Amino acid sequence: MQNILFDLDGTLIDSAPGIKHSAIKTLKEMKLPLIPYEDLDFFIGPPLSDCFRLCNVPEDRILEAISVFRKFYKKDGQLNCSFYPGIKECLISLKKRGYHLFVCTSKAEYFAVNILENFGFASYFDHIYGSSLDSSLSLKKDIIALCLSRHGKEALMVGDTYLDIIGANENHIPSIGVTWGYGEKGKMIQNHVSCLVDNTEELLEKISCILPCHS
Repeated sequence: MQNILFDLDGTLIDSAPGIKHSAIKTLKEMKLPLIPYEDLDFFIGPPLSDCFRLCNVPEDRILEAISVFRKFYKKDGQLNCSFYPGIKECLISLKKRGYHLFVCTSKAEYFAVNILENFGFASYFDHIYGSSLDSSLSLKKDIIALCLSRHGKEALMVGDTYLDIIGANENHIPSIGVTWGYGEKGKMIQNHVSCLVDNTEELLEKISCILPCHS
């Protein structure tokens, strides 16, 4: 069966407000140097441990930072987001064509499920895969691999950062990079993205070309 794997942050949803405000609150509570809101785009997509390392959080306080962040994100941040224009119609169209849809995100699976359920989008996906709260599963390549091992490798990854592209490449599946998120087009191109799209209409067209649905 033909499986379409979607990243969440920056691909399906604009999650910047909730994530970036939670990051600022975390740094403030931990009495660490603050970073301006507009400079925190690097928090959208990667594992939290990598993000806090970029904030120069000492290695022995990374787990503490993740715990504090999740406290704020659970209370005020997770639903402070919005779906990008055309996403709902795109998902409905793909389901009608017979594709099986999955989410593969570095966000904690707990939060990913909560967000999609609260906004009424969970039903469009066969399953939602994310990182584990204990960080034993956090890398995009491993999350993609888990999905493929359970549902088949005739698949395509859709994401907005080079991490999505690397994860797809390491699992030997094609990828589509969307340009409306927080990733850099240049980095996606450098990592051999199959193609880039600027809107959901182009996304539907490219999916049909790269992975035609036979059902």
